[in-house]
Amino acid sequence: MKAKVLPGYYYLTNFQTMLQGVARRYGDLLDEVELGFIDSFSALTHDAQCLLVRLISRKGPWFCLAQLNYDEIQDIQGAISTLCDHKLICYEQPDISWLLQKSTKTELGRAIAEVSSALVSGESDEVSYLDPAAVKRLKKRELIEYAQDAGLLSRLLSHLAPEDYWFNLSAKVVYRRFELLYFERMSQSLSQFILADLGIHNFEAYSTSIASRSFNTRAEIEGLYRISALYEEFEEGGLGGKPSDIDIKKFDSFCQRLTELPNFTKDAVNQKLARLTQGLWLMAARQLERLGQFEQALALYANTERTPSRERRARCLNKLGRDDEALGLVELMLEAPIEESERLVARRLQKSLHRSLGLQAPELWQGEFNTFKLECQRSGAEKSLEDGVSNAERVEQCAARHLSAVEGEQLRLCIEVENRLFCSLFGLAFWDIIFADVSGAFANPYQSRPSDMYQSEFYPRRKIPIEERLAALASGDTQMIMEHFHQKRGITNDWVHWSLFEEPSLDLLDLGITNRQDKDEIPLLLQLALKAFSGALLARLFRQMLFDLRYYRAGFPDLIRFHLASESLSTDDGILNSANNRVTAELIEVKGPGDALRDNQTIWLDWFNRNGVKARVCYLSWLD
Repeated sequence: MKAKVLPGYYYLTNFQTMLQGVARRYGDLLDEVELGFIDSFSALTHDAQCLLVRLISRKGPWFCLAQLNYDEIQDIQGAISTLCDHKLICYEQPDISWLLQKSTKTELGRAIAEVSSALVSGESDEVSYLDPAAVKRLKKRELIEYAQDAGLLSRLLSHLAPEDYWFNLSAKVVYRRFELLYFERMSQSLSQFILADLGIHNFEAYSTSIASRSFNTRAEIEGLYRISALYEEFEEGGLGGKPSDIDIKKFDSFCQRLTELPNFTKDAVNQKLARLTQGLWLMAARQLERLGQFEQALALYANTERTPSRERRARCLNKLGRDDEALGLVELMLEAPIEESERLVARRLQKSLHRSLGLQAPELWQGEFNTFKLECQRSGAEKSLEDGVSNAERVEQCAARHLSAVEGEQLRLCIEVENRLFCSLFGLAFWDIIFADVSGAFANPYQSRPSDMYQSEFYPRRKIPIEERLAALASGDTQMIMEHFHQKRGITNDWVHWSLFEEPSLDLLDLGITNRQDKDEIPLLLQLALKAFSGALLARLFRQMLFDLRYYRAGFPDLIRFHLASESLSTDDGILNSANNRVTAELIEVKGPGDALRDNQTIWLDWFNRNGVKARVCYLSWLD
């Protein structure tokens, strides 16, 4: 595909789109600062608007004229003056540590040489002259150490940052607030526009009406800002690092401000803010736990039932020697797990606690499935790999080639699909429901899924249409999958892997066959899958996934092996045609030397076998 060329002022258009979107959706809740920023931005000259957006997208916080070079901005000096007149930027000296980091060795060396020369010529005994040859020999780190030891930092600051040279954005530039309100997610920013402009993402045309906005009072918006600031402080302020690197005083201050947040969980005031706050509690409690402060961690974990809160509480109780309490909590997790991942970890904790308390440990569930061994010869590329380099992908591709064959009247076609096939079937089956107009689900035009996709509220809020779709599938109706494939092809959906249906899978299997796919036809892989798996099976599969969508979207076997009559292969041109053929399938998880099954893989292998689909583990070894 030919790469798209972005218009010259694409970034300004995107910024204006964001401001207009927030004004339309939240105009009645904006305060004087936010409304003032919109007015100030509108009053700027075109060059000043462009420069301000460019500065916002740069990594600051300080800037200078010498750093700025944009061909589309006619008068950068004039734009700076305009921004200064509107009090959107202000001149100030940078922090010396930041300035030293940003300065090049050449700039720093020249400044040190000039400062030391001035001091020597002034007959000062404070410092010796550092000649250019000495500057050239030293590394930047050594130059900084020399300046520190010689007491030159204050003089360097005035030398590298003269008056009216460095400037930063003023407090009036509240663009981050507009990002938060436009996207309603902390993980998205202005860069999202560019991905859409370049055609990398093409999004569904869902509703983002005012009625579906996530925040409906000024207090909720202020809560969003406070929560966002705490997340930023935790992630960028070094509070999420190694315990040995954490500033305890700073961390205690963070926890104090965290406890001062409004209780958004009370009476379900705002589900989005409640979940964001609970996320902060979990992050802070986990660090307290790492710091060995188990009682304090327990107090924070107790603020939420969101996973993995109960697991972490059980582990803290175990560390405190309160194993009876820990076991009681684990048994509650087993009796009524919030998510599948919680059930699995509870099984392991139960066994450990039984052992600790001198009780008979329960047998660990391992699932039921068969295994087989496969020996393969490494290809030339694989032989050239150095020891220690992962070859997991090559293991799967090698197994797919060896397990594909024409044997008598049977064609065995093995394709690497991993999690992509069943996730794609799920996304196609529920496409219209996933992108339905549900309050708070969509905030902006750039979402690949609703905001609550992986939350426990997703299913209850859409229970009626989901149950109707499952009933249709159970009756054998899979037409909606094919319809959505044709209607939505190429549109971004967090579940659907379009590339899976476009890869030349058959050409890679050394069978001498291919599949000529018309863009308007259903791809061969999708045809075979819908022939091999009935609607009733898919309904049971999707119901299993709906219990915990985040957990169950992974762990599917690596390979799918279709069995169909070899008469479907045209001997004239090597074209595969699946029409009017009975198709069956088996699933195969491939494990290379030293690789082991994960919990979710064991669950799916067992599930498929219990539901009538053969699923096995292939232990592959190399022939040396």
